[in-house]
Amino acid sequence: MKNLILTFATVLSFTAVSFASNIGDGSLSIVKTTSVELTLENEGQKEFIVSSVFESENDNIAMVFESDVTTIQIFNMDGELEMVFPVGTTEVNLGMSLFDEGAYRMGFTIEGLSEVQFTNLQVK
Repeated sequence: MKNLILTFATVLSFTAVSFASNIGDGSLSIVKTTSVELTLENEGQKEFIVSSVFESENDNIAMVFESDVTTIQIFNMDGELEMVFPVGTTEVNLGMSLFDEGAYRMGFTIEGLSEVQFTNLQVK
């Protein structure tokens, strides 16, 4: 029984490390997989994004913000507004079924910040 618990704890710790946030690693890329890449526009944006991860089992990007996100605006790379979502929470899940292959610019309106914060999304 002791070995079973130890094995379970070891597997769980490796799983937790593999899904850990990469927000503070010095890169502007906060999610990078073979199918999707999400990048920040500047280092200052790391202050209000607590974590981000691509959940392959749900095919979505899960993000946690320091303050409530009130809306998300999604633009194509020509600057045309494609989607707007009201949010009202610190936890954001973006399903990849919303996006075709290509590049997008996403604007997050965050409570307490006067400017919309933009990220870049590349769906491969």
